[in-house]
Amino acid sequence: MMKRFALFFVFLALITPTFADVEEITNYNMTVDLTKNPAHITNIITIQNLVKYPLVPGIGELRLQKEEPKKILFIPIPFTGEKKPIKIENLKGYYIIGHQKYPMNVSVSYKDTYSVIEYQIWDPIDSGKNITLIIEYDADIVDNGILFKTVSIPVGCDLNIRKFNINFISPYHLTYQEPDGNGFQIPKNTLFIVKAEFSILPLPKLPTYGYVLFWLSILSVLVIIFVYTELRRRNKGNKDNNG
Repeated sequence: MMKRFALFFVFLALITPTFADVEEITNYNMTVDLTKNPAHITNIITIQNLVKYPLVPGIGELRLQKEEPKKILFIPIPFTGEKKPIKIENLKGYYIIGHQKYPMNVSVSYKDTYSVIEYQIWDPIDSGKNITLIIEYDADIVDNGILFKTVSIPVGCDLNIRKFNINFISPYHLTYQEPDGNGFQIPKNTLFIVKAEFSILPLPKLPTYGYVLFWLSILSVLVIIFVYTELRRRNKGNKDNNG
């Protein structure tokens, strides 16, 4: 009788999420270490059981994607972007229930425009209690330029995220971040895009990408020089003709 009840309980826990939200991510903290190549990303995720009975999380997933501008040679083209899956290496996973830490079964697969990290947890979470996941990996998420480095990290999963925080570790100056700040809510099955830019130049935080302003400034200077040179050439030609 106990075996039948246990099997029924696990089955009920697995099918219930299709009808209602029985669990959610209360805190999602991501740390992106850009001092390493490729970047090292650590996700610390707290999942809470919202129902009045123990719940087995089962299989869940995280979705990742990078967006980088198209380029002509080494020069990025402003306001263009290509969405690509992120190559994941050295993937590791753990989960913590109470004060005990256990290894977690994690795997990665690739879609056309995004990557999927799948995790599995078969230990039940008591009603109202939490489980903490630690998922870390190396990923080539940085688009390196001459003076600027850009990062685009869309994040999403199959659970609602009540509070998402991201922290960058970088030796360079943060010149742009969108959205700015932390503490964002992310609905389930959506991709939340965090864009950031770093520069070797000691620039303040800007309202848009620094590389866009930089290349527009260079282009403007070249146009001014061309116009000035052309006007001088024409004025000199007119003087020679009048003389």
